[in-house]
Amino acid sequence: MRHPAAIVVLALALSGCSYVADVPLIGVPSNAPKRPEGPGAYLPVHDVPPPRQEEVLDVNEQTRIYNELNEAREKGKATAASDAAAIAASQPPAKPAAPAPAKKKKKAEK
Repeated sequence: MRHPAAIVVLALALSGCSYVADVPLIGVPSNAPKRPEGPGAYLPVHDVPPPRQEEVLDVNEQTRIYNELNEAREKGKATAASDAAAIAASQPPAKPAAPAPAKKKKKAEK
């Protein structure tokens, strides 16, 4: 035995191989599921969906939708502003905290 380190390195390298784990005394428990016979199927990553049947909106339709969205946004802003004003009007104004009473200084008599 001239190179015990080489034997240890070789043993460690071979212990990672899958066929070594199949030996009943070494690695696989008895209740482990069996390995599949063949390799699994690859995922369909290059499958392209069919082209859309719908047409792209023309400029008039895009403009109409844009204007409808702007109207809805402005209506929402107006509603929020009126709601905020109604809430502010319905609540009584908060009373400011009374300042601590100041100590009166005695006037010196002349």
